Amino acid sequence: MKINIIVVEDEARVRDSISSYIMELGSPFHLVGCASDGVEAIKLLEKNLTNIVLTDIEMPKMDGLHLIKQISERWPETKTVILSGYDRFEYVRQAMKFGVKDYLLKPIQKEELKGVLVNLSSHLRDHSKKHLSIMTNLEKWDMALIRLETKLFDAIDKGNTEEAKIALHMMLHEINHKVDHDHLRLLPFIVDSFISLRKRLTSFETVPDYFDQEWKKFLATLDPQDSFEIIEHKVCEFVIFCTTKVMECRKQSCPSVLFACQQFLQENYMKEISLQELAAIGGVAPSYLSRLFTKELGINYTDYLNQIRMEKAKELLAIPHIKVLEVASKVGFNNPHYFTRVFKKFTGMTAQEYQLERVGLS
Repeated sequence: MKINIIVVEDEARVRDSISSYIMELGSPFHLVGCASDGVEAIKLLEKNLTNIVLTDIEMPKMDGLHLIKQISERWPETKTVILSGYDRFEYVRQAMKFGVKDYLLKPIQKEELKGVLVNLSSHLRDHSKKHLSIMTNLEKWDMALIRLETKLFDAIDKGNTEEAKIALHMMLHEINHKVDHDHLRLLPFIVDSFISLRKRLTSFETVPDYFDQEWKKFLATLDPQDSFEIIEHKVCEFVIFCTTKVMECRKQSCPSVLFACQQFLQENYMKEISLQELAAIGGVAPSYLSRLFTKELGINYTDYLNQIRMEKAKELLAIPHIKVLEVASKVGFNNPHYFTRVFKKFTGMTAQEYQLERVGLS
C-alpha cells in the first residue's frame, strides 16, 4: 500500500528538509507535494488521494488549525500530524480536538519522523484490510440476497408455492443472521423486497388491487416484538397468497395453451426457442400461437420472450461486478451487440448505463 504524504510548512528550509527525509525513506512513502500554507494544501488535497498530512500550525492565509479542521470534515480518512515548537502546546491541544494523530517537535529529527510515519502507515494498512474485508463480505451477502430474492420472485411467477416457501425461508434466515436477529432491522428488508414484488405484479390487471389490500393487512400484522418464527409465518402466508393469486389471474386472463407457453418461457428463457418449437410444445400451429400472443398479450412472440429476458437481465445487472457479456449469455443472447440493442429498446438505456445507475442507487 502506497502512503501518500503532503507537507505543509511556510518555512522553505524546514519544508525542504522534511521533504528530503520522506524521499530518502522511500517505499511505501510517497511525497505527493508541498504547500506553504493551508490554502495551497487544500488545493493539493482536492487533486490527490492523500493518506497523511504533516502541517505546521502558524502559517499565513490559512493556519494549521483551520486546515486540520477542514481535513477532518472533508477527508476524515486522512491522518494529520502537527509540526510544532516547544512553546505551542495550546495549539497542539486544540488541534487534538480535530483528530490529529501525532505531533513532531521542531527541529524535526529524521528518526522521529520515520517512527511517526511507520506507526501511521501500520494503522492505515490495518484499516484498509478491515475495510476491504467488510466490503467483500457485504458484496457477497448482497449477491446471495439478490439470488434468493430472485428465486422467490421466480417461484411466485411460476405459481410454485413450495418452491416459494423454500426460497423465502432461506432469504429470511440469511437476513436475520446478517442483522444479528434485530427485528427492527429485519422488517425494513422484508418491506423493501415486497415493494419490488409489487412492481413485478403490475403485468396483471387484477392482482395489484388485491395485493394492495392484502399488503396493508400484512403490514399491520408485522411487529418487531414478535419472535422470528412468528414473523416468518406471517410473511409465508403473504407469499402463499401472492403465489395463488398470480396463478388465478393468469388462468383467467389467457387461454390454457398460451398460459402453458408462458410458463415454459419463464423457465426456459435462456434457451434458443423458436415460435415453431414453442407451438409444437403447445400442440398448436405457429400461426395460431402467434395470433394468441398478439391478441391476448398485445405483443408479438419475439418481443414477449425478449421482455422476459430483459427483466432477468436487469436483476443480474444488480449483482456487483458482473460483466455485461456474462449477463447477455445468461439470458440467452450469443451476440452481445444484439443484446445491447434489445436492452436499450426495452429500457431506453444501455446495459452499462443501467448498471451504473443501479450501483448509484444502492
